[in-house]
Amino acid sequence: MMENNDGLVTVNGHSHAFKKTDNTNFAILVSKTFTEPFREPITYGKYVAGLANLLGGGVIVQRLGDLLEGHRSTVDRIKKCLVVPTLKEATPGDLSLVFPYRNLVAILEMLKALDVIAPGVFSRHTLLYGVEVKFYSSRLTLSNVLETRIKNLFAVGDGAGVTMGLAQASVAGVVAAREILSRI
Repeated sequence: MMENNDGLVTVNGHSHAFKKTDNTNFAILVSKTFTEPFREPITYGKYVAGLANLLGGGVIVQRLGDLLEGHRSTVDRIKKCLVVPTLKEATPGDLSLVFPYRNLVAILEMLKALDVIAPGVFSRHTLLYGVEVKFYSSRLTLSNVLETRIKNLFAVGDGAGVTMGLAQASVAGVVAAREILSRI
């Protein structure tokens, strides 16, 4: 489904309990740690998302086969695809004009690797939606039990910049809770 991040339209793979489809979805996120003097990773992520918005008016969808052959996906090519798109608002386009080269290579390598354990993932009919961008702020300095420099102040979850998902946020909460309980 589409998300609005401060005016930028991005994609996210939410699952709905009552809106079932024949498709399976997952996200491939490519992390990038920048080096000095660069200090604007969120601006960079917004720029990449902005390219998709500029070229596609929002979320872009592309068949993997078209991407590999260097073609922009079109409405007609998407209609001929064996996989029926579930995000009807996505515009057929060319993700190679959006993603930086290293990110695109990493995504393709991951799809090939996944195809070994889940045959069919690297099919020419696989649909790629872009972009999904996660904006994470600088991380706090924390102990191994997630305590900040301020004694007895713990930081957990996505808001603290120490996790990147619900499962990790939950585990972080358990780690901090166990430490707090041990101090009582």
